Amino acid sequence: MVLDALIKIKNEMDSTLTFRRSCREGICGSCAMNINGGNTLACTKRIDTDLNKVTKIYPLPHMYVVKDLVPDLSNFYAQYKAIQPYLKKKDESNQGKEQYFQSIEDRDKLHQLPQLLVERGQVPGPSRAHA
Repeated sequence: MVLDALIKIKNEMDSTLTFRRSCREGICGSCAMNINGGNTLACTKRIDTDLNKVTKIYPLPHMYVVKDLVPDLSNFYAQYKAIQPYLKKKDESNQGKEQYFQSIEDRDKLHQLPQLLVERGQVPGPSRAHA
C-alpha cells in the first residue's frame, strides 16, 4: 500500500517527510491524499506491481498545505461543526443517563459518509500528523 511506502520512506530515507495516518484500515480518512490524480486513501491504495511506473503523490487539492502531504483541516472542522452531521435526540432530558443505540436504518444513512468526504477532498476524523 502507498501508506506503507510512505512510512518506509520516513523511517529509512527522509525523516522530515510529513503525512497523516491513523487507523490504517480505510475507515478514518486521515491518510487521504491525491495519488496518481485521484483523491483516495493511502492505506487502501495499492502500489502498481510494475515498478517502472511512477506513483505520483500530492496533498489533497483545494486545501491549504501545512507541510508535505498534510492539509490544513481548519476549514473542514469549521464546516463539520456548522452542519452538525450526527444524530440528535428530540428529547435530550435523559442525555448522559442512558445508552443510546443506533438503529440499522440510521446506520445505513450514515454508512457512506467517510468515503464521500474523501472523494470530495475533505478528511473526516481526528488523526496524528507524522512530522
